[in-house]
Amino acid sequence: MKIAITGKGGVGKTFIAGTLSRLLARDGFDVLAIDIDPAMNLSYALGIKSEMASKIIPISENQELIEERVGTGPVYSLTPTVKDIAEKYGVKGPEGVLLLVMGTVRSGGSGCLCNANSLINALIRHLMLERKDVVIMDTEAGLEHLGRATVKGFEILLCVVNLENNH
Repeated sequence: MKIAITGKGGVGKTFIAGTLSRLLARDGFDVLAIDIDPAMNLSYALGIKSEMASKIIPISENQELIEERVGTGPVYSLTPTVKDIAEKYGVKGPEGVLLLVMGTVRSGGSGCLCNANSLINALIRHLMLERKDVVIMDTEAGLEHLGRATVKGFEILLCVVNLENNH
């Protein structure tokens, strides 16, 4: 089962993704939680201690991995090897949820993330084709994940909304 949690900012996507991941893990599922939200707070919702969470290197910032798998320069691989990334770079939470943090653009002018995005999209496609358990993805606010087809292949797109009483 592959579930992407989406919605506008501040509606509780990370809370829902973390809670759903932990509950499914408690029920015996092998859960891979993927954090593609620029705030990168899913580790806290999963109960990962801050000392461990602060040591996580997001995939988009792991230059050695990106260069090894995708390459650098104007030409890069669109089909990098990714089958070992979740196990090698993921962090286990208290219930056994495996967390993989994708990362984001940290500042303006920091350059193109095309090669990092190529690696991330290949990884997500690989998980969609070969992983037989539960994948839960905490997406960024808005529609960027739809435009980049990051959620392609997910069976469930759970849209979290905040309905306010405006009377």
